[in-house]
Amino acid sequence: MSAEFDSKKDAANVKKHGVSLSEGDGVLNDPLALTVVYDFSKGKRGAVIPTTGKTRITIYIDDATLKRFKAESEKSGKGYQTLINDALRAHLGLVDPPVTQELVRKIVREELAAHS
Repeated sequence: MSAEFDSKKDAANVKKHGVSLSEGDGVLNDPLALTVVYDFSKGKRGAVIPTTGKTRITIYIDDATLKRFKAESEKSGKGYQTLINDALRAHLGLVDPPVTQELVRKIVREELAAHS
């Protein structure tokens, strides 16, 4: 089987990925290629690994609010969904107290007292 490629699409692929579509022709027609057929008839839709303590939902959120969280996500490196969850937890008072030097000292004193 020989494939013909659109020269514009080939040029765009080279620009974007650094690979010509013609290089894929050899892979597709490799007589030694291993072809595996998978049976998905008993497959389940959704996440492969279930998460505990979290529930997937769909919500409508104002465009401006989402834009703000995505901008903060870009700055902080944290996912915008995590930032939204953190903001909701803080609003509900579900935020864990920060680990301070005083808290660490208190814990160490309690542990030392319990084991001496």
